[in-house]
Order: sequence, then C-alpha cells, then structure tokens
Amino acid sequence: MYYFPLTPRLQRLYASEVTAKHMSWHAEHQIDEVGLMCHPSDSLVWKHFDHEHLTFSYETRNVRLGLCTDGFQPFGQSRQQYSLWSVIVTLYNLPPYMCMKDEFMFLTIIVSGPRNLKYNIDVFLQPFIAKLMYFLDVWEVTYDLSTKQNFQLSDALLWTINDFLAYDMLSGWSTAGRTACPYCMEESEAFTLQHGGKKILV
Repeated sequence: MYYFPLTPRLQRLYASEVTAKHMSWHAEHQIDEVGLMCHPSDSLVWKHFDHEHLTFSYETRNVRLGLCTDGFQPFGQSRQQYSLWSVIVTLYNLPPYMCMKDEFMFLTIIVSGPRNLKYNIDVFLQPFIAKLMYFLDVWEVTYDLSTKQNFQLSDALLWTINDFLAYDMLSGWSTAGRTACPYCMEESEAFTLQHGGKKILV
C-alpha cells in the first residue's frame, strides 16, 4: 500500500493566489432558482452539513472532499492475476469548471497485490480516515496568500463516488440478494428468473 498525505497538498492550494481565491467560491456563489443545482454546494447534504457543523462552516476556506475509488486489472487480459485499487480525493470548494480538473484530484492511496481487496478496503483506508478524525480536533495552521494571513484549515469528507460493486465494499451493505438496493432495503421487490436463475430487483 502507498499512502500520500493529503494535508500538505491542501495547504499548497493556499500558497498560490490563483487557487487560494477560488477555494472560497462555494460560499460566494448564489443561485436564484429554487431546486436548481449547479454545484454540490447547492445540495441539501451540503447545507445540512453546514447547519450541523457551524464551527467548520464558519471558515469558508475549510475543504469539502469527495472520495472516489475503484479497482482494475493493470495487465489487461493477461493470465497474471493482479489487482490495483486507487483512492482519489476530489475538492468541492472550487467552481464547477475547476473541481473536475485532473490537477485538483489527488491520488491518496494505491493498493496493489495479487488478490482482490474484497472486503478489506477499510483496512487500507485507515490512514486517510485517521487523518480526517484528527482534523476534527486539531486544525492545521495554513497561510493564505490571497489574504496574506494564517488561518486554521480543516477538511471533511462529504461523499464517496464509486460503482455499485465498490459501494458494497465501502459501505458494508450487501449489493447481492433480495435487499441489494440500499434505498428500498426490505421493501424492494425481487424475483428470480425462471430459466436463468438470476435475481432481479424491481
């Protein structure tokens, strides 16, 4: 496993006037039309998080993160069994035209090995989660070049982005069987195909 600490890279964003001024964009942007979402900061989740964590949301330069992960076979169709999982962190403070650019997506963890991770991904996420938990109590002093002053930097993970199979691994919710849908749960309607034997969720 390779772990690349996130904090120094977040602090470097404030060491450039170009990026530092954009890190508070989410607080400055206003949307007039009710129900229209142009950026994650317009979502109910973001607003609920701000309401629940007033100290965090008071400092608009604090960073909101998304975690993306997926595994793949790096050697294509070769017979060699090998699994590679990457964990990428995205920044949602930035405007829409910046937050999805490669330079603002930080590779944080690489897990490689001869076997698939299956349900052990939480073990490899521990350094990242430990740092997030540490940030709840101890904020990092960071210099903001755009305002020419220090501030206390913190970050929070708001979303995970993954396919349905990785969702199973990250959340611990089984995506197979009758209760595969995480929203419908026990209320989901499922039946088995008569000839194929596969379970279908409606």
